[in-house]
Amino acid sequence: MAIKSCPFCAESEDLELGSGTQDREGYPVYIYCATCGSQGPWVYATDCADIGRAAAVREWNLRGSVVHDT
Repeated sequence: MAIKSCPFCAESEDLELGSGTQDREGYPVYIYCATCGSQGPWVYATDCADIGRAAAVREWNLRGSVVHDT
């Protein structure tokens, strides 16, 4: 699944998968933009591998598009 560009800075190359420490709900995983620092939304997965990555990408792609000043 392709990752859409960052909705805040339009970066499309510098996006990474981030994860937090496992807790009772599982591993929090998210997409992180290394250019502007935006991240999320966080989703919980039983692992940080392909299943967690797919869920994080799906949620990231549901976010809004880049807003341009006019």
